[in-house]
Amino acid sequence: MSLDMDKRSKIINLCPWGVSFTLPNSNGELLLEANKTATVRNEELVTLADNQNVMFNGTSDGNHARIYVDNPDFREYVGYDSPEEKRFQFVLTKDECAKIFELKSDSAFKKNVKEKVVLHHEKEIFMNYCRKMKLNEYDRIEFLEEYTGIKFR
Repeated sequence: MSLDMDKRSKIINLCPWGVSFTLPNSNGELLLEANKTATVRNEELVTLADNQNVMFNGTSDGNHARIYVDNPDFREYVGYDSPEEKRFQFVLTKDECAKIFELKSDSAFKKNVKEKVVLHHEKEIFMNYCRKMKLNEYDRIEFLEEYTGIKFR
């Protein structure tokens, strides 16, 4: 797998707040507002991934990252995705939130929340999703408030 280091890739801030970081090769500063996008040279992104930058690397292998690189070639190059192994970077999207939200049993709901809603930005995303979908189940709301540390209302 080769990746053109001079080309740019689109990055997306998944956090419901702005983030900033230093580009390691050019020493440039990048400020990315909540849920906004930008483009960055692949060379910079590979260096950030290689240095295990938590914004891009998340908990490991890009899972639960705060910033998503919208380039499948990049994700495969740095090892976040592996089509042969059917392994792909986990990102908490609206579709993932919907799958969790629609689970019928409380035990399955709690298990999936604990597995997929790990970091603070994901907890905010999921709580906002539940508010928007008007979750009206006391036990689930109580669990979410305790697990996330965020008030539902």
